[in-house]
Amino acid sequence: MKLKSFALTSVTFCFTAICGIPSVQAATLTKIVDGISNARGVSFGPDGTLYVAEPGIGGNGNCQPSPSTLFQPICAGNSGSLVKVTPGGQPQRILTNFQSLAEQPSGNQGAGIQDIQFDSLGNAYLLTGFAGYPGNRDLETLNLGSQFPLPPQQLATFPPSTPDKVLNTPLLAQLYKVDLNTGKLDSIFDFAKYEITNNPDGGDVVTNPYDLSISGDSAYVVDGGGNTAYKIKLDGSESQAIAIPKNIISKSDLPPGLEVPPGLLDELPGGKIAIQSVPTGGVIGPDGALYVGEYTGFPYPEDKSRIFRIGEDGNPEVYLDGFTHITDLTFDEDGNLLVLQFSDTSQLGGDITNLPGSLIKVAADGTRTTLVAAGQGLDSADGIDIGPDGKIYITNRGVGAGLGEVVRVDGLVAETIPEPGSVAGLLALASVGATAAMGKRKRLPKLDEELVAKAETV
Repeated sequence: MKLKSFALTSVTFCFTAICGIPSVQAATLTKIVDGISNARGVSFGPDGTLYVAEPGIGGNGNCQPSPSTLFQPICAGNSGSLVKVTPGGQPQRILTNFQSLAEQPSGNQGAGIQDIQFDSLGNAYLLTGFAGYPGNRDLETLNLGSQFPLPPQQLATFPPSTPDKVLNTPLLAQLYKVDLNTGKLDSIFDFAKYEITNNPDGGDVVTNPYDLSISGDSAYVVDGGGNTAYKIKLDGSESQAIAIPKNIISKSDLPPGLEVPPGLLDELPGGKIAIQSVPTGGVIGPDGALYVGEYTGFPYPEDKSRIFRIGEDGNPEVYLDGFTHITDLTFDEDGNLLVLQFSDTSQLGGDITNLPGSLIKVAADGTRTTLVAAGQGLDSADGIDIGPDGKIYITNRGVGAGLGEVVRVDGLVAETIPEPGSVAGLLALASVGATAAMGKRKRLPKLDEELVAKAETV
C-alpha cells in the first residue's frame, strides 16, 4: 500500500549493527524512527522487525467527547497505520488509512491502532483503541446501547449519539488476529460491545483498549477507559474481565483552587477522594502473573500511580506504588521490572506533547534505579519493549501529529536510588527474582546470539 506523503520526509532509520554502541557512562537515547503521529506500542516480530503502532490524527468526520481529553471532542478519520522497520531495510507504513480518532485541528490524543504483539508461532495480533462511549462507535453498537441506558449522571458526560452522528469507526475497540501481508483482520474480541453489556468496573461506560501482551494461548489487554484488565483466549473461546480498583487519595493532594468537573471524583469520608485508575500498561511477569501499571485519572496526581499484580486467583493486588503517570511496563532478561513514566509531573497545566518523563528499573530487592531521568530526552513517552539485541526501545513523544519517535536506550546506568514501594510489592519482587531465569517478556523473539554477546560486553 502507498505510504502517506506527510511522513516520508521525516522517517529515519538506525540499528546497533550500523551505528555502533556508544561508550559513554550515562544513558543516551538513539533515534531509530520518527515522524509518527501519536506513537503508541512498540514491539518486535519473530524475525527482528520493529513495529510501531500509529493511532493517527483522526479527521473531519463525526466527533465525540472523550475522557482522555477532558471531554474535548475527538473526531473520526482514516489516518492510522502500522510503521514497520526491518533490521536491514527502510521503514514503511502498512495497514494504512486505518480508522482513527483525535482532537481537531491539533491531531493530538489519537486513538486507533494501539499495539501489536506476536504469539510463539509468529502469528500477529492487533489491538485498537477508542477513548469514549462505545455506543457512539457505529450503528450496531448504538442500537445495542439503547437497550442498556446510561444513568442520568452519565448522560451529561457521554450522551449517546444519534444514527446520523455515529463515528463510523467499527474497527476500533477490538482485538484482531491480523495478516500483515494482506491486511486481513479476524476479530477475536469486541471491547465496545462487552463494555456496554457488562461494564466490569461499574463506573462510566467508556472503553479504550490500550496495551496488549501475549503469553501462551491467551491475550492480556489493559483497557484504560474501562479500568479493566482482560484475559482472552486467542481463539476467542473464553474471556475474563478484572476491574482495577479506584485510587484513594487525600483531598490535600489536589492542586489548590482546582475546579473539578462533576462526576469525575468520588467524595469519601475522612477527607479522601477516589479517582479512576486508568490502567495503561501490562506485562506477563517471570512468575506468570499479569502486572498492570496505571496512569491515574483526573486530576493526575504525582507519585500516586500504582502497579498491580494479578495472579491465578484473578484478584488485583497493589504490587508497588509511588510512581507518576505510568504508560508501560516490561521485564528485562534479568527479571528487573522496567517502568516507563509518561511524565514525572502532573499533566495539568503542562504541554501534553512535551512532558519530561523517565524510565525506572526495579530490581528484585526493591531498589529503584533511574535509567533515564526527566530532562534527559524522554518526553510524553508511551511504549516500551526489549529488542533482539537486548536493548530497551521506547516510543517517545507519544502525543501529537508527526512528533512521535522510537528511541533505543544506550550506555550504562549512572545512578541508583533506593526507593522502597509497598511492603507487599517488595516481597513479591523477591519471588519474581527467584524465577527470573524462567521468565517471559511482553513478546518472546528468538534472540540473535551475536547481538546479545555484543550487548553484554558494554
